[in-house]
Amino acid sequence: MELVYDDKSHRDLIFQMYQDIFKDPEKFAEYYFDVIYPKNQVLMAWDGVWLQGMIHLNPYRMKISDKEFDAHYIVAVATRKEMRRKGVMRKMLCRVLNDMAERGEPFTYLIPADKAYYEPFDFVFVMDWAETEITGEAGAVTGSPEQFRGDDMQEVLRFLNRQIRSYDIYTVIDQDYIQQAAREAKSQDGDLMVFREHGEITGVFAYGKEKDTVYIRLGFGTDEKRFLEMISRTFPDNKIEISAGCLKQGKKVPKIMFRITSLEALCRCLKSRKKTEFILTVTDPVIGKNNGTFLFSASKDGTEIRPSSKKAVGELSIGDFSKAVFGYGGEEVLERHPCLRELIPLDAVYITEEV
Repeated sequence: MELVYDDKSHRDLIFQMYQDIFKDPEKFAEYYFDVIYPKNQVLMAWDGVWLQGMIHLNPYRMKISDKEFDAHYIVAVATRKEMRRKGVMRKMLCRVLNDMAERGEPFTYLIPADKAYYEPFDFVFVMDWAETEITGEAGAVTGSPEQFRGDDMQEVLRFLNRQIRSYDIYTVIDQDYIQQAAREAKSQDGDLMVFREHGEITGVFAYGKEKDTVYIRLGFGTDEKRFLEMISRTFPDNKIEISAGCLKQGKKVPKIMFRITSLEALCRCLKSRKKTEFILTVTDPVIGKNNGTFLFSASKDGTEIRPSSKKAVGELSIGDFSKAVFGYGGEEVLERHPCLRELIPLDAVYITEEV
């Protein structure tokens, strides 16, 4: 068995495995393979005849501090039932992580079906989604929700980019992103909606529907109370499940996991409160380039690292380093490695893509 990237000649085999394992609604699966599959990468565990496993890498442009990078969202990690517990998933994950490191991508990310699969590979949580459920109620509301139209594009982009610019890390929202979000919503019997009051956009959200339940992921409103009221009035008598990252109220659910793939590239995005240098040993059993003793030179412009033969002030795993710099569950790490406190954490993350 070998690990090879699909050259887009195995669509039918990949589609068949995808549906055998994930059983997505046909309309969404067709959208995914018409829109996402042509531009993604699929690593296959291939025996020359049968597809035994696969990992999909879906491309997104990410804003990290004041820099932009290409990154890949890992989805559809799957192995045939008879090939499980034989190390196939481990080999596939190690391959894609190293390939992304070679391309200089700072990190990859995913939504885990089970975090226990990914924690051994130093994936760590970086973002909770605030999940809330409301019931739609009929009633008057100032303004009106409308289906997104092509001539709304520039206004919607300006609105959304004003909302997300306060985050440290977020998916770049551009014209392609909006068009894809609209097509995805339609594949789930929903749409991309624009809400205006007094002629100005005050809310944008994408929804999908299943029976009498409405699901909302991408969503922003200038006022959270008004945003929820507007959604409620749009879907009277429906159960509405909202996991939009912009919401503050609701149950906090750990959702997005990151894995640093290029320590060097990620550090360039890390700024410090003052000029400082320290030497740390970082252990990474998967990606050799991240494994070693490094001199960290940090300033307000970013952090440069280079190999060092001098004695380190401490040693930590790439996963623990991630907890510290992404500011999620990292206090214990900072107590053990106070030198990292000078780095300004990238702890405001906004990612709501879900497959």
